[in-house]
Amino acid sequence: MEAEEQIERSEHFLREVVEKEIAKLQGVGLSYMQFVIMGQAIEVLGSFLDNKPMKAKGQSAKRFSLAVKKLFGGRYRQLNDNSFLYDKLRNQMTHTFIPGGDLILLNQSENTNGYKHLQMTNGKLVLISEIFYEDICKACERLLEALKSGVLPPKNIAY
Repeated sequence: MEAEEQIERSEHFLREVVEKEIAKLQGVGLSYMQFVIMGQAIEVLGSFLDNKPMKAKGQSAKRFSLAVKKLFGGRYRQLNDNSFLYDKLRNQMTHTFIPGGDLILLNQSENTNGYKHLQMTNGKLVLISEIFYEDICKACERLLEALKSGVLPPKNIAY
């Protein structure tokens, strides 16, 4: 498969599977489950950034961290310095659907206390689903830009 076709497939996957599926969850008010998928989505974005096959085993922590570092940066990067986001968001939510006592998961309508996304309050990290989703979409755009400009080689994804 030639590179241009791989980039087109990657773009379709990122827009239709990652972005639109999360948007559907958001559209029906499933903010809690949306966090499970968004934590996984960060890892998936990271799988485009390494030189291993998409289905390589044992790469979740590395890929999550790589995506946070290269595609999100800023406050996300700071919060994942000691794998906090990976452990509390991706791992706990993926394996148990329980964020533990370290996260406050909200959507905008539930945010009656006026919390800010990525704010630490009483030792807990606040995540607001709509803002998190926007940041996932921005990360997808950064990834697509890197693929289209040739900064990042495309991967063969089959779905």
